[in-house]
Amino acid sequence: MIRKKQTEKPYEWDPPAPSTVYIKIKNIPYETFKNRLNQGLITTDIDQIRYRLERHIYCCGICSKYVNEYCVITNRKVESGWICKSFVPKEEFIYLDARPEQKDSAGFRYLSETGLEKDSAEGGREEGNPKSTGMRGFYEEGVILYRQGRLKLALQAFDRVLEENPLDFAALFHKGNSLLKLKRYEEALEIFERASKINPDNAGLWTNLGFALTKLERFRDALEAFEKSILLNPVQKNAWEGKDAVLSRIRLCEEKLKESEKALERDPDDQDALFEKGKLHLKLGEQEKSVQAFKRALEKQPENVEAWQLRGKILFKTGSEKEALHAFEKATRLKPDYPDAWYEKGKVFLKLGNLRGAENAFKIAADLWDSKGFKTKAESAREKVKKLESGKA
Repeated sequence: MIRKKQTEKPYEWDPPAPSTVYIKIKNIPYETFKNRLNQGLITTDIDQIRYRLERHIYCCGICSKYVNEYCVITNRKVESGWICKSFVPKEEFIYLDARPEQKDSAGFRYLSETGLEKDSAEGGREEGNPKSTGMRGFYEEGVILYRQGRLKLALQAFDRVLEENPLDFAALFHKGNSLLKLKRYEEALEIFERASKINPDNAGLWTNLGFALTKLERFRDALEAFEKSILLNPVQKNAWEGKDAVLSRIRLCEEKLKESEKALERDPDDQDALFEKGKLHLKLGEQEKSVQAFKRALEKQPENVEAWQLRGKILFKTGSEKEALHAFEKATRLKPDYPDAWYEKGKVFLKLGNLRGAENAFKIAADLWDSKGFKTKAESAREKVKKLESGKA
């Protein structure tokens, strides 16, 4: 019996709707998607997905059902750039660090850890170079220690790599991750910012930078970092969830800001409302408004130590080092056992080139944090002292 040869119908470009891709990436019910859409929370995200679909940036090559050039759903050999409505994001594109066996996993559910296996050529090392092989060994040891949760030892290994090559992106990336998990957020942020100058196109880096900024309550800056990450690689569950979380924090700050404004309408001299307004503007990245609110608060309550300290932080960030130093000195005079002000004062001294003053301020901050039980913060201050003593600050 002769069977008639079937001619396979050519596969046509028939991509899923942007909403379908969003729902698959986020792994959410359609009703949740509709609610977010109605609230105007995902318009930009949908536009970004549509842009990528139009340019065939989403394709079957990144679908978990795409095996050896064949789609296991349609049983067709597909061409480069095609994608079907059954699109399923690969697991590594939606990596989520939420391992149930780890006690602290919930606190780090947006942390990106992709790329732990390092390419032997990364960092510009040559094969056969004994020094290069040794540095790669330190890197691999650091990765193993990191995975085991032995974070301080992991830091030492990554530091050995960075001593040899300060521009080693992978070592910087995982040093930043280690610092994040140790809750040394400011140090982590500094490391990620250094890494971003080396490789600004790494999506995982921007996710983790956003995570550090969220922990430091710099919500607008965190939002920008998460959006940068999603722009570079839209198929990331951790970055999307980080963005959602920080948007919720921003909306909460905006609601509280309205309450503070109403309180000030009733009583323009309400010191608590002025102070709260300054803090909220700071979280929202509105530095000028924050400075003005703290200035008014201090006019009404000049002994408000935290207001002096926060005002100093903003002035320092905007490049007014001498004014910032005055604010921190005012805070430490009013409350000599206030470690946050001593630590910030040390950073100003460092910027102004007063290394002895910086070392002394960091030592005082470390001792005060230690006495109050803030071991992690004390460790950050002592790390600054070590760098100053070794001449690496």
